[in-house]
Amino acid sequence: MRDLKTSIFRGLTILLLLIAAVLFLLSMADTVFVTTEHPIKGYWVLLTGWMGFVIFQFAWFANPLTLLSLMLFRRRTGWALVSSTLALICLSQAFMFSEIPVDTSGESVKIIARGGGFYYWVGMVGCVFYACIMMMVYRALKKDLIKSPPEVPSSILVADQNLHSSMPQVTSLSFPDGAISTRSNP
Repeated sequence: MRDLKTSIFRGLTILLLLIAAVLFLLSMADTVFVTTEHPIKGYWVLLTGWMGFVIFQFAWFANPLTLLSLMLFRRRTGWALVSSTLALICLSQAFMFSEIPVDTSGESVKIIARGGGFYYWVGMVGCVFYACIMMMVYRALKKDLIKSPPEVPSSILVADQNLHSSMPQVTSLSFPDGAISTRSNP
């Protein structure tokens, strides 16, 4: 049963990572912010969002933190979870944006709505976060499986035990006392 649980958690981890990759690609192609001037695509936010630290907008930094989480995913799952948690915290600031700066003179464009790309991006970071949790559960179950023997014996052992218990006990053949054996008589 534990073996089934570990394979389920591993499968869920892989599925979440695949969904995260698809959501990232969708977020790059779709509209992230609808402004008064024009819609802003995800790839443009990815390329220029790093400049947000100048005006204390740190949401873009969820991208490198998510990438760091993916790089730490195989070897250091705990640190990957910490990194993806920090990515979620940075991402949460994106919900507070009401305008986007346009140039250095202080002009900005008002955000009218958030597009599908924004929510794809949020979903991508969330999928990586939950994939880290699933990987930690998978490793804990796998470690537990290695430490303790399986509770239910394999079907081959059970069948072998049933075979031996259902057969009658056979006593060894021996000659009665006083009988002449062909070995002793020529």
